[in-house]
Amino acid sequence: MADVLRLIDFGRVSPLRSQTLWHAVARGVSAGAPPTLSFARPAAPYVCLGYHRGLDEVDAGYCRAHDLPVYRRMVGGGPVYLDAGQLFFQICLPAARVSPSRVDALRTLLAPAVAAFGAVGVPARLDENTEICAGQAKICGHGAGQIDGAVVVCGNLIERFDHVRAARVLAFDDPEHQAQTLALMRRFVAATPVDPAAFATAMTDAYAGELGLTATPGQLGPAELDSLRELDEEFTSAEWLAGPVRPAAARVRRVRQVKVRAGVWTFAADGDAGARVVASVVHGTVDRAWLSAPGLNGSTKAAQRALGGLPLGAVPAVLGRFGEPGRQLAAAFAAADGKRL
Repeated sequence: MADVLRLIDFGRVSPLRSQTLWHAVARGVSAGAPPTLSFARPAAPYVCLGYHRGLDEVDAGYCRAHDLPVYRRMVGGGPVYLDAGQLFFQICLPAARVSPSRVDALRTLLAPAVAAFGAVGVPARLDENTEICAGQAKICGHGAGQIDGAVVVCGNLIERFDHVRAARVLAFDDPEHQAQTLALMRRFVAATPVDPAAFATAMTDAYAGELGLTATPGQLGPAELDSLRELDEEFTSAEWLAGPVRPAAARVRRVRQVKVRAGVWTFAADGDAGARVVASVVHGTVDRAWLSAPGLNGSTKAAQRALGGLPLGAVPAVLGRFGEPGRQLAAAFAAADGKRL
C-alpha cells in the first residue's frame, strides 16, 4: 500500500461529520493508513472555529437564532461560515513525507489544488502568501496542521458564497466594523461555480501525479471508524467547544481584528479618552477608516479622508496634525497588528 493514494468521497454529510471525518482520516494516516485525499459536502450550514481562537469571535446569539451549529477544529484559523455551496477536500500524509518548513509544505500540498482549478478553467495561482487566488480574490479557503503523526491540508471549492452570512456570524462590537468586513469579503472572496465532479477528478489526478502515487478508492478502516465515533462525541462537548484556556490578557479585548484573506483585514480599536477607530487594511494601506474622538468635532470627515490610501506607518504623523484627538486616534491605530492574524 506504500504507493497508493487512498481516495474517499464521503458525499453529503452532516455539518459535524464534515469535520470529524477528516480528523478521523488524519488519525488513521498517523497510525499507518495510506496517504488520503478525501472529499465531503456539508448538508447544512454551520460555523467552524480554529483550535486556538476565542469562542467570543462568533456571534453565538445569531448562530442559535438561525440554527447554525458551531464546531471547533484541531487546526488553526479564525471562524468561518460553511455550507452546501462548498465542496471540501483534504489531503493527508504522514508527517515524514512532508517538508518540516510550513511554507514549503503548504506550497507543495496546495500546488496540485491550483492545477486542478486550472484544469476546470479557473485561472488560479498560488500567491506569495500561499493563498489560492484568481485575480485579487481568494477562491479557496484553506487550513493546515499536524494531527498526531499526520499532516493535513484542508480546502474548498466555493461554488456559491453567502458573503452576508459569512460576515454576520462573526461577533462585532458595532455595525461599522461589520459593514467594512462585508465590503472586503465581497471584493476579496470569490466563488468559482464549476462542475464539482470534474474538479474532484482533476484534484485526484493532480495529487496522485504530484505525490507519485496511484489513486485507489478506499474507505475508513475499523480503527478510523472508532476514532470517528470518539470525535463525534468530543466535538459536541461543551469543554471542546470552549477551547483551550487563554491567558487573561488575551481575553481583554481592546482590539478586534478580522482577516478576510492574507494581507486584507479589518479592525476596531479603542484608544484613550473615548477615541475609537474602525478601519480596513489592504496590503499595508488604509482602504477605509471611520473615526470617533471627543474634540475632533468638524474635522472628523477630513481626518477620515486623509487616511484613505495611506501606508499604516504614516498614520501617526497624519493624525498628529489633528491635535490631541488625533494623537488619541493614532494610539488606537497602533493597537492593531496584522501580524497577529
